[in-house]
Formats: sequence, structure tokens, C-alpha cells
Amino acid sequence: MQCFDYALKYIYRYPKTEKELRIQLYTKGYNTKDIDRTMWELKKKNYINDEMFTESYIRSEVINKGKPAIRIVQKLQQKGVPQEIVKDILKKYDDEMGEGIHDKIKKEIQAYKRKDVDGFDIIQKLMRKWYKLADIKKVIEHT
Repeated sequence: MQCFDYALKYIYRYPKTEKELRIQLYTKGYNTKDIDRTMWELKKKNYINDEMFTESYIRSEVINKGKPAIRIVQKLQQKGVPQEIVKDILKKYDDEMGEGIHDKIKKEIQAYKRKDVDGFDIIQKLMRKWYKLADIKKVIEHT
């Protein structure tokens, strides 16, 4: 029960993937049997769900904040989310992600223009932030 209680406290602060939680529990010294039982119980109660985590993470980071999808995919892979889940969620939110990214690029371009940066320099700076050239061109053409 100590392992389960600790896991609840740990995921209460910020949702975690299964891999992140499992690593944390091993780090705290819990044995494999307790960890497996805790993970099973948390999954059964739907307290830990990599699909829901991925969906909310993509909505937050890409759609709402407009961060480049490739960077978010890398972070999700580091967090241990299976690639199939990431691909499915990305397909599901493809249109909404495009809108979020385009809005963010538009804001970035306006900010650079206020700083007297223009033309190719803006494109380079945006590409260094992992935005796709095709997305940058779309925004530039529509402004």
C-alpha cells in the first residue's frame, strides 16, 4: 500500500506516463511485485493512461501553445509513450494542430518585425525553433 500511496501523490502533482511513474517507483526502492500491482491498480482506475496523457499533452503544447509538433513528439518519446499512440493522436488532431502552429508562427513573425528583423532572417529564426518551412510559407503568404 505504501507504493500505491506514493504513486498517487506523485501523479497528483502532474500527470505522468506509465514509464515515468515506473522509473520513479524503482528509484524510490519499491520492489517489482509492488510496482506491478500498483501499476495494474492505477490502470484499472484509469489514473494512469498513456493515451489520455498524450492527447492532453498534444492539445496543450501544440494546439493551445503552438509549439512545433516534432519537438512535442520527441518529448513524448522520451516520456516513454508508444509511437503508435502518438501517431494516432497526431492524426486525430491534425487540423487543429495546424491552426495552433500557424497562429504561433504569425505571432512570432509580428514580434520579429517589431524588433526590425525581416525577410530571410525571420524564416531562419523560425526554422531554428523547429517550425516547418511549409508552415512558415503558408503564414507568410496569408499575411
